[in-house]
Parts: sequence; structure tokens; C-alpha cells
Amino acid sequence: MTHLSMAVVVRNGKVLVQERYRDSKGMVVEFPGGEVNENETGTDAAIRELHEETRLEGLKHLATFSGINEFGGRIYYAVFEAADGEQPIPVGEDRQQTFNWLAHDELPLDEFYTADVNFIQTQLAKFCTQNSTVI
Repeated sequence: MTHLSMAVVVRNGKVLVQERYRDSKGMVVEFPGGEVNENETGTDAAIRELHEETRLEGLKHLATFSGINEFGGRIYYAVFEAADGEQPIPVGEDRQQTFNWLAHDELPLDEFYTADVNFIQTQLAKFCTQNSTVI
């Protein structure tokens, strides 16, 4: 069973998404994230994956939510707040990464997994208001 964790970064009412290349699917739009290691919390996995995929670190943790992913495991959504000047940095040319800060209503829901869409529709909006620090 695979447990996953996503880092959901908000800044000035917008959320960070990455477009990147995956061998199995081609170009995908997603939150930075990946598998939760043994003896690692969902939040800790999100922090690690966020740094590995964007080089962002030291962001303010606002909340963590969990659900069931498409593989029958847990999925965690750790929400972080970034300051104005903080920008992700692409890592590795093979990923073909680009980053975008999108408003909640600009997210391409048809590009996300079902569990992600559920999180976006039920939890994310309250973190995407201008100057919001919601817990």
C-alpha cells in the first residue's frame, strides 16, 4: 500500500502547482509531493518532497489533511504559507518543470487525481484568500 503526501503552498491567495514530465504519463499538473517513507509523518514527507522538488524550505505550516488515495493508501495534504519573495526552483532538466501560482478557481481540476480534486473542492479555498493565515 502506497501512502502519499502533497505539499500545498499558498501565497497571496494563490496556490503553487507544478507542471512536470513523468515517464508513465508525459506532462502532468500536480502539487509537489510523493511517497511517505516508513516512520515518517505525512507532514514531514511533504516538507521533504517540497524541498526535493522545489528547493523551498522553512515555510509556515498551516494544516495537514488526510484522505484515501487511488492506490488504497493514505494521502496527506500539508498546507504551507510562502512569503512574497519565495519562488520555487526547478530541479533536474529531465523533470521539465515549470511552476505556476494559480487562484483556486484557476486550478485545472481535470488534470488532478480524484483525491486531489476532493481536497481542492472541500479544503483549499479557505487558504486561498488574500492575506489569509487560516488554521
